[in-house]
Amino acid sequence: MFWSDGRAPTHPMIASPGPAAALRAVVARPSWWILALAGFLVRGGIVLFLLAIVSLPSPLALSNLFGPILTELYLGQVGAATIAILGLVVVAVVAWFIAGSWFAAATEIVLIEDVRSVARRAGLPTGPDRTPERLLISRSAVAHLLALVPLVVAVALGSIQIYGVVYRELINPSDAGPIVVRVVRATFGPVLAIVVVWVLGEIVGGTAVRRIVIRGESIVPAVLRAAGGLVRHPVSGLAATLAAIVLAADVGAALVLVMIAWERVQAALVDTRNEPGSLFIGVISLAAAWSLALLLTGLIDAWRSASMTFDAERTWATAAGRSAGGGPAGSQSAAAGDGTFGASPDRRPGDWSGLDRGGSL
Repeated sequence: MFWSDGRAPTHPMIASPGPAAALRAVVARPSWWILALAGFLVRGGIVLFLLAIVSLPSPLALSNLFGPILTELYLGQVGAATIAILGLVVVAVVAWFIAGSWFAAATEIVLIEDVRSVARRAGLPTGPDRTPERLLISRSAVAHLLALVPLVVAVALGSIQIYGVVYRELINPSDAGPIVVRVVRATFGPVLAIVVVWVLGEIVGGTAVRRIVIRGESIVPAVLRAAGGLVRHPVSGLAATLAAIVLAADVGAALVLVMIAWERVQAALVDTRNEPGSLFIGVISLAAAWSLALLLTGLIDAWRSASMTFDAERTWATAAGRSAGGGPAGSQSAAAGDGTFGASPDRRPGDWSGLDRGGSL
């Protein structure tokens, strides 16, 4: 239900923006799922889905493939061919990372603007509108990458122990289990530290992007203030991420279903005694599990984005209202236009009060 001027009355269930309100907004807008999923996949999430259907080589095959390179690196006798191969791999990864970050920043900005529009129509506290600035996508991408610098440091430090374990497992496997499981079990500390730094970097990067889009801040100040805000108010910064982790478990379960369905399809293709109907059912099951995993991933990432945008808008509106001397609601009054001091910001008599209070002279 909307008024004639395009606004929606504030419902008690969405009067306080938070993860629950963000989830309700996201569930009603599947287009946000697609945008969030696209940004997630191009930033490297596609690897997660490929691992569900791509069988890793055996330890012997990995040893034959990477053994000579690892031996040269371990002994410090690296040849020109090895340097060229490693250089091409590094350039390809960096190029993909930069291009994916730029595309993901574009999708994130679209989601931020859509969430702001929904919050404004619902009467939630929002900051003032700003004229779109130049190089907004590039600045947002650079800010997100800058927030991940601690992750690069953590990976560089943790890779020392991880590299030693990988080398040992490839040359002399400790058991017959999957090499990924053996490496993670032997290097649980560094792997956990990398994951924690990665999550914190994503929070800081997402907050910095919103400071750039909503407040028009520069790249470095936005990242530094986002990091400082996470240190001062860790609960509000981690709330959306912790809520998303709960649904991330569902994504993991969906990927397990994809792996099981893929194994059934492979078995049906190899066994010529199976009827065509069983193969058809296996393919349908694989497609359904794959689609479910994609939808859940898009929903989770869109929920994370909307939660962070709601929190950034509320914080910005509160700060703008205090600086104007009007309290948290000052920014909405300013956004609505000049009016009588202390009066309701709603324009016409009888309008629903977006701030859930009456006007007074």
